Amino acid sequence: MPKKKQLFQLNKRYMLNRSVAPALEEISSVQLPASEVTTFSNGSRLHCLYNATQPILKFEIVVKAGKWHEPYNGLSYLTAKMLLEGTQNFTAKQIADQIAFYGASLESNQGFDRTSITLYTLTKHFNSLTELFAEILHLPTFPEKEFDLLKIRTVQNISVEKKKNSYLANQLFTRNIYGPHHPYTTGMDEVILNQTTLAEVKDFYQKHYNLAEAEIFICGDFNAAHIAQIEQLFGKSNLTGETGLPITYKPSGILKKDFLIKEDSLQSSIRVGSSWPNLNHPDYHKLALLNKILGGYFGSRLMKNIREDKGFTYGIYSTISVKEQHAILLIATDVNYLNAQQTLDEIYKEIALLKNELVDSSELETVQNYTLGKLANDLSTIFDQSEKYKNLIVHQLPVTFYSDYIAEVKSVTPEQLLSLANQYYIFENFHEVVVGKPVE
Repeated sequence: MPKKKQLFQLNKRYMLNRSVAPALEEISSVQLPASEVTTFSNGSRLHCLYNATQPILKFEIVVKAGKWHEPYNGLSYLTAKMLLEGTQNFTAKQIADQIAFYGASLESNQGFDRTSITLYTLTKHFNSLTELFAEILHLPTFPEKEFDLLKIRTVQNISVEKKKNSYLANQLFTRNIYGPHHPYTTGMDEVILNQTTLAEVKDFYQKHYNLAEAEIFICGDFNAAHIAQIEQLFGKSNLTGETGLPITYKPSGILKKDFLIKEDSLQSSIRVGSSWPNLNHPDYHKLALLNKILGGYFGSRLMKNIREDKGFTYGIYSTISVKEQHAILLIATDVNYLNAQQTLDEIYKEIALLKNELVDSSELETVQNYTLGKLANDLSTIFDQSEKYKNLIVHQLPVTFYSDYIAEVKSVTPEQLLSLANQYYIFENFHEVVVGKPVE
């Protein structure tokens, strides 16, 4: 047989047959990377997730210094951002230049519950950058000039955001659920920010940047020498702040319907939702699937009705917004102000259908497959997996949480979803916010 013909037949044997769909593999469980946890002498815990596929790593320190712990709005944000504005040996520009020189990324981000300082770098640069990281965390100088500029930038950004209906709607919605002074109410106040002093920022740093309660994560390609350096720089640190008493806040919002008038706006931002079971609740997994059916993906009922059928919006979504201490169900969209009331009517109509009719088996199967596929995609890289692992730690969830999620999603029945819809979609508990131009 001629050589060319042999090669053709060989290639044909191994050629992908595009007329046949690839075999499907059912997801049965989630195996996050094995983690080694070490408690250092100062009380901080190091979580090691090793993967040498690529010579990169992620290093992160998470402290209890988010909005939940601030005495008033904006203080935790300013403190987190000031860490990168100068140390005893480096100016803000020198810090930025050094990070850029190594092609790395370093961020200090405040959240609702905690603040995270996160470094992404090539493994070969880890030693040098970790020393810079340690100085940023231990020896910030909080320069007054940079502090004043940070406040100016932040106030300007808030002023821009407050011109957006969506920003105002989110702020008003969370305020009406939680109350005006609850830390889970979104947004910041320009007046309070302008009144915040550098002394208050330093005091918040000293009290709440407490490594004795910190969770430290390293993920990627590292070795024993890196671990030893982390222990030396952070595990023996005396940056221990104050271990405060547990703080409790209870949602205190009472206003169920609210309309903020924006006469110059042709678009109305709509927010609908209520308090919701959190991650550790036994019904959470099934409720997450029920939410997907309602508005949690592009093929959801809300999207089909309000986007595709009515043409009122480019997008509408329903999500479960989870914090460590509380969760809310949030349905959100932006529509022409003339269609705002009809949009609200259709939202409640779709919820009522979930409460009165069984979900069709084919629709349930579609959403189940989407949900499991989305979870698999969210675990595609080692950094994605480390985020899931961190979620288990900060929310104090069992190691079987994601495998339990898969089992619950696969086993849920239409009858169970109908029962849950009637148990949790209680219209009397819903809060409703519209920001836009009223219909005359």
